[in-house]
Amino acid sequence: MADRDERISRRKFIGQGVAAAVGAGVAGAVTNVYAQTGEAPKPVSDTAAEESKPEIQGYRRFGRTGYKVSDIGFGNARMQDPSLLEYAIERGINYVDTARQYFDMEKVVGQIFPEKRDKVFVTTKLEPETVTADVSEADLTKAIEESLERLNTDYIDCCLIHSVGDPNLGDITRIQNPNVVAAFEKARKAGKIRYWGASAHGPEMFRDFNWLIDNTDIDVIMPGMNYMTKGLEPVLAKAKKKDVAVVAMKSLSAARKVDFSAYKKDGRTIRQALLKWMLAQPNIDTISITMSSFSDVDEFVGASGKPAPVGDERKKLEEYGMLLDRDYCRPGCDACLGSCPTDVPIHDIMRYRLYFNNYGNEKYAMGLYAGLPASKQAAQCASCAGPCAATCPHSLPIREKLMRAHAELTI
Repeated sequence: MADRDERISRRKFIGQGVAAAVGAGVAGAVTNVYAQTGEAPKPVSDTAAEESKPEIQGYRRFGRTGYKVSDIGFGNARMQDPSLLEYAIERGINYVDTARQYFDMEKVVGQIFPEKRDKVFVTTKLEPETVTADVSEADLTKAIEESLERLNTDYIDCCLIHSVGDPNLGDITRIQNPNVVAAFEKARKAGKIRYWGASAHGPEMFRDFNWLIDNTDIDVIMPGMNYMTKGLEPVLAKAKKKDVAVVAMKSLSAARKVDFSAYKKDGRTIRQALLKWMLAQPNIDTISITMSSFSDVDEFVGASGKPAPVGDERKKLEEYGMLLDRDYCRPGCDACLGSCPTDVPIHDIMRYRLYFNNYGNEKYAMGLYAGLPASKQAAQCASCAGPCAATCPHSLPIREKLMRAHAELTI
């Protein structure tokens, strides 16, 4: 209720004209300057309350695009109120992530255009099922044009292939289809997109990212990665060598419903420590984070441009990692693929449980699980010896987790 009241009051405030003049005029113009220069922002309001709000302190060169993006980026798959995005822009955020798959977020982002179009770098993603091994160039072009219409703009800064490395969507041939690159290049020449790339958090994302970087002129990659992810470093180094921009996503996905009180000190939070740790890693340009409230924006922006965690803050971060070590299924890990004798899709069910428990998307997760054939659901695990557990390099109790998932997700 507090978040709802905050959204309503913020929208009302903007509607009165004061914040509209400040946000769209001063803040918008200043943010555009930051995007080009990378200089630290200055307060955009005369009021003490506004001046006390955190501002983006770090802007980074976004690969070969040359654009300077805020080190903290805006993402929110379920956003319904554009005033939340407007507030983020006022705080200095100029990187916005959306997707056709994210319900109507493209349309909500489009509500602030054309007024604020030049204030943000917008990345959207094609629906995962669109890109197949035999999709035509014409169908891909149509999908891009549909996103343009939904976003209420005549160009997209970057358009991504969504969810590469997901075996449910096909093998590597889906990204090797020459029509994919041809469609992006055609759209680029027509001015409909400026850059293209790929996103992934599936078990085979390392393989697909490596192929794209080695064999195409891809501009941007967006991997799922966080404090618990290991093994992605060579991919990021290769991307940097070829001047491919890197956007980290799902950087707080393991932290959604953890009790943070034990890790909070002097106003600092464990989520800020996680973001600062991420930003201190080499070869990351920005982090796309789901922001569901104005307080989320303030908290996450508060990590911008800050040094890596040290001392007590680093110790608390390590304690947090130990807490999750044998609980969190890491993006990009494919060790358990093929280990189930009845072909239960372990990685999918683990992801559905993450949506249910960590993201608060209970109905969505239950719907996805209900879509699995009964023969693929985790009820099979009750009578299984659990050979999958022996394959996990992180010693996760996979069988037990799948059984809990079945109990939680069954309608």
